[in-house]
Amino acid sequence: DADHRLPFVTRQDFEGALETMRKTVAAMAARGTPFKGILYGGFMATKDGPKLLEFNVRFADPESMNVLPILEDDFLGTCQALTEGHLPASLRFAHQATVCKYVVPMGYGSHPRAGEQLKVDEDSIRQTGAKLYYASVDEKGGHLYTTTSRSLAIVGIAANLEEAESISEEALAFIAGSFYARRDIGRPDVIQRKVERMRKIRQG
Repeated sequence: DADHRLPFVTRQDFEGALETMRKTVAAMAARGTPFKGILYGGFMATKDGPKLLEFNVRFADPESMNVLPILEDDFLGTCQALTEGHLPASLRFAHQATVCKYVVPMGYGSHPRAGEQLKVDEDSIRQTGAKLYYASVDEKGGHLYTTTSRSLAIVGIAANLEEAESISEEALAFIAGSFYARRDIGRPDVIQRKVERMRKIRQG
């Protein structure tokens, strides 16, 4: 949400996961192999707190598309500072919520259908306030076609999750063709179910 946490992630869980990452980076520096780059961790909620599943040394997808559009500091300057070893202690992000919805080929995940034409009304999408990010598409003769991977992403940005989800849904209406999109992502009822599920997990 606008406080930069998912509604079903508690402040305690967030701080616990962050501490694991800090200790990892500190341990790498202590052994003479300091880490410079992008690091994000995959965590699972348990009754004993968040447990680390994996680290990825790259920008997360689609997580980075939720985060980078609200970065208020200069992105290029931030990357330069990172490589030179003097990244500021904190970066500035707008207090806004984001919802990212992917357009993928039908059958994605098992038997994706490549070669389906997509018609994208970029001007209308822009007017909704959403961001459009192309991923894996083929361009032939001035037309766009699906591949076997994710085609494009729509990111809604607003003061809260409900408004951001509404913007992303509005923008999806300006994409035509044979494709699949997760319409449930960011919906209030779905989020509430996740909040309840996480509460039960923490209770054991």
